[in-house]
Amino acid sequence: MSARRLPPLNALRAFEAAARLESMSRAADELSVTHAAVSHQVKALEEWIGQPLFRREHRRIRLTEAGADLLPVLGQAFDSIDARLADISATGGRRMLTITAAPSVAYRWIVPRLPAFSARHPEIDVRIEHSTRMVDLRRERAIDVGLRYGRGGWEGLEQHWLISGHARPIASPGLLAKYGLSAADLPLPVETIASLPLHHEETRLWWRRWFENNGMPEADVSSGAVLYDAGSILDLALAGHGAVLGRFALAREAMSAGLLLPLHDAYLDEDAGYWFVYDKARADEPHIAAFREFILEQIGEETWQDWQASDRDGD
Repeated sequence: MSARRLPPLNALRAFEAAARLESMSRAADELSVTHAAVSHQVKALEEWIGQPLFRREHRRIRLTEAGADLLPVLGQAFDSIDARLADISATGGRRMLTITAAPSVAYRWIVPRLPAFSARHPEIDVRIEHSTRMVDLRRERAIDVGLRYGRGGWEGLEQHWLISGHARPIASPGLLAKYGLSAADLPLPVETIASLPLHHEETRLWWRRWFENNGMPEADVSSGAVLYDAGSILDLALAGHGAVLGRFALAREAMSAGLLLPLHDAYLDEDAGYWFVYDKARADEPHIAAFREFILEQIGEETWQDWQASDRDGD
């Protein structure tokens, strides 16, 4: 790897503080230096870049286009450094593994597996950033790894396929009881499923496609809640409010416990799924390598075929 071509750190710190605070004087107070020192460092950075970063006006400064482009990059970088140093300080040198994942994946797939990982690697502390935001793992160095849903192909990331995005109709025993049905009636006819209250993840398209695939394109899917989190959809099903197209990766635990039941054998096959990802340049970092080994072991037997097998075993 070639050496980084960077200006002096003090110049970057002076510019970031002045731009964020919109004042050379307030930046000087924050950095515990003089106004002249901040002005000198900013001037040096402008000379290094070759263009002005501020427009100097009477008693105030304004960012130029170049300055506005640079500020968020520096702010993010300094935040990442600050977070990592805080982790190291708080843990006395222990390694902190930070995982980003959607809330549904964090709580229903990662959290149940953390005790086993911690037992194997007590020297690694784990922090989960549960967010639907698509984190840029090459730039946000404070976040180590992620679980993403999609089709793969993310530039610069090492990607390990975990679980398919297959989904199938599921509902709680309580919902079936409201309609005079039970597990003994499964699998249900497609017409019966169409008569149940249906809830949707992101769009009504998925239920429409499932009915089309199973010979009932006229099924009415116009009612029911539309939620933008797969975990929230499962919560509706668990509460007995309706049937949903549940994803294998997230519904397995509830199904194993008998809290949710598969209504039909047919599933909605997607060419997307859940991936374990991280920056290729960081593949050999010990805490990332340890979690990669653990996750890939965990996923070994958790396949769609196993889910189907568990359904048959329960009949």
